[in-house]
Amino acid sequence: MKQVSNIAQGWGKYFKGEVGALEKERAKECEQCPEAIVGTFERFMPDNSLKEIQGLKCNICKCPLSAKLRSKNESCPLGKW
Repeated sequence: MKQVSNIAQGWGKYFKGEVGALEKERAKECEQCPEAIVGTFERFMPDNSLKEIQGLKCNICKCPLSAKLRSKNESCPLGKW
């Protein structure tokens, strides 16, 4: 249940367009990751503030990256952030 709360927090920041240094750093890692794949519904959700991860999800945990990397309590399943 905690992960759902974390992702909801991330989506809240996404809809507000909030991007800080933490999100930018995480996006750089995700952009280069082979496990970052195009998601089903995520590709229709524009992420104008972090275009490098727009439409991508994590192939390991299946989370949409636009929300996951904005949640300070989430972490990369590969330990990259």
